[in-house]
Amino acid sequence: MAQQPLNIGSYSVYVEQTTSSNDELKLLVNNSNVPEGAVVYTHFQSKGRGQMQNIWESEFGSNLLMSVYLKPQFLLVDEQIWLNLICSLALRETVEALSNEKVSIKWPNDILIQNQKLAGILIESVLQGKRMRMAIVGIGLNLNQASFHVSNAASVYNFTQKWVDPNLARALLCEKLTHYYALLMGNKRELLWDLYHSHLFAKGLPALFEKDGQIMEGEIIGIDKKGKLHILHANDEIKSYANKEIAFVKLLP
Repeated sequence: MAQQPLNIGSYSVYVEQTTSSNDELKLLVNNSNVPEGAVVYTHFQSKGRGQMQNIWESEFGSNLLMSVYLKPQFLLVDEQIWLNLICSLALRETVEALSNEKVSIKWPNDILIQNQKLAGILIESVLQGKRMRMAIVGIGLNLNQASFHVSNAASVYNFTQKWVDPNLARALLCEKLTHYYALLMGNKRELLWDLYHSHLFAKGLPALFEKDGQIMEGEIIGIDKKGKLHILHANDEIKSYANKEIAFVKLLP
């Protein structure tokens, strides 16, 4: 029998502040019977995290900070990339609807408008044998914060000059996550793969990258099923890179 699509966010828990929504949801899952699709959201994280232990900056009550509990046991250990794809697509589409701007995905899962980062994802997975047992998907989306300490960070407000209700943004994101998770459960992988690449930042455009202190020229071809980024370099050599092995510098004219 086919799995039934979840209604992500129908079970939601609000905490005014916490170390991180991922930490809060993990505690909830470990100590109670929480259904798949459960969401924890908060107004403030004292230790919000991004990829590779980076800090996620957010003012109290200004933005959307939430985590989702998923049990994608239909995914093998080496198929975790698909969870990243659907979460990136759902978040990208949410930001586009809220901002009316062109929104892209910077590999692996940063959400950009005009090279400014508005959102990011942190997925913490638990594996069991050859399959995924569960995943906690942390999402930070800058909605109403007007200024940031990081130069390339921005919010929806910076582009629209309009306040966004975080509850409405959360409901919209949950709707998008439900849609894309259903597509993944329905094995619509070719569609998801093409969609991700159609919104991949700087794909097919000449750009500069930095690796180990060296600047190099190339263009992004896409990602592979292991989640590595493939770049065609100026010498016509194609190389693949794991997250944080190479950094985007800028597009070339």
